[in-house]
Amino acid sequence: MRLFTITVFLIFLFSCSSDRRKAQNKVLPSATVKTMLDEGKKKSAGGSQQSAERSRQAAFGSRQAVGGSQQSAVSKKKKKDRSGPVTVVMVTRYNADSVHISNIEKLRASGIAMDLSEPLNKDLLWQKGGDTLFCSAITLSRDRLLKIGFDNDIFDYTDQFYTNGLRIEYVAPAISDNPVKHILLPYWGKAKNYYGLSVVQNLYTPSTTKVDGILYGDRPYAAYLYFGSFKITNDEVHHFRQTSELDLGVIGKQSLGEAVQYLFHKYVPYNNEPLGWENQVSTDAVISYRVTLEKGIINTKHLQLILTADGVLGTLYDNFAGGASLRIGWFNDFFSDLGVQKKRDLKAAGKRVTQYYFTIGGGARFVAYDATLEGGMVNHNSPYTIPASSISNLATQSSLGFTVTCGALGLELQQVVLSPEFSHKWWHAWGHIGLFFAL
Repeated sequence: MRLFTITVFLIFLFSCSSDRRKAQNKVLPSATVKTMLDEGKKKSAGGSQQSAERSRQAAFGSRQAVGGSQQSAVSKKKKKDRSGPVTVVMVTRYNADSVHISNIEKLRASGIAMDLSEPLNKDLLWQKGGDTLFCSAITLSRDRLLKIGFDNDIFDYTDQFYTNGLRIEYVAPAISDNPVKHILLPYWGKAKNYYGLSVVQNLYTPSTTKVDGILYGDRPYAAYLYFGSFKITNDEVHHFRQTSELDLGVIGKQSLGEAVQYLFHKYVPYNNEPLGWENQVSTDAVISYRVTLEKGIINTKHLQLILTADGVLGTLYDNFAGGASLRIGWFNDFFSDLGVQKKRDLKAAGKRVTQYYFTIGGGARFVAYDATLEGGMVNHNSPYTIPASSISNLATQSSLGFTVTCGALGLELQQVVLSPEFSHKWWHAWGHIGLFFAL
């Protein structure tokens, strides 16, 4: 059926096309042909007249176009004059962007690890300069270090006041991505930055831990635990070091001070079970910001005198301190690194691989607030604290130590003496052991 339908349709189309061809090839009568020729001549004459009129209009239009083009040229010139300053700004901006891109390419090719969080370095990237442009930049140290510091008064055969302390630091370039870096102090000269994290726990007890209950007129039990993010800037040329640190943590039972002392007394011979921790300073938040500035005023091969200024503000301490330390022996410049480096790095920099030296330090501290004595700044419900009027606003501290390092390893031993912190008139001493590892 489909084939029949298609066949009929094709025959119909063929017949229609045949009829059209026949109509086109049909011979017209002579009279009709003559009439068609006369009409064609009339149309041709009229078309010639219309063509001439169009030519005259085109000539007139061309004259107007010439005048318009002159006016357009004048207008464009005026617009160009008015837009001159904008063009200069665009070119200036283009040149600045070109300099910025060029400096970034130079920086990548040089292999210099610039700390781009420093405002000084950001300014350098927009400045014109040659190959020495980045010589004044603040670089990011590639050193990775682990430091462990342990304090305890067992070395002085006591168990009172500041009785135990632990500080662990880890320094690595990857920590520079920490968002806290934006509130740490910037620097404005050629230097090297180190970024690190820390964890600190300190314990404080009365003059004896063998008596239960509150010992009025004595130091209260207290402990705190905090995590810190810090930045150290070493300026070797000017013998200057700048340290800033933000600490967040807790004071009170959640700091685990009681558990640590129980554990320590359990495994150390001749120690009693500590009594009275239920009366420790109540739980409160710890938020502190610390800044330390150190300046070398005497810098020789075997002797270095360094002045120190330190300030802490927050809910744990509010105090300001100043002092000095003296290093005597065989050592690398205090401001050239953080104490230890890998042996290959020390040799490449022309430094001593082995160091051994004595340190003598001393200073004074003005105390405005101490949460371990007065209780937390927010929570005032501690069982026992010392009133602010009984606290010594001025305290002194001195130390004597010895340090030895060999390549990536270091050991520090120190004895510290502190003047009375409140009206009991008792001095206190403790020992310090520090271990350094370059990773």
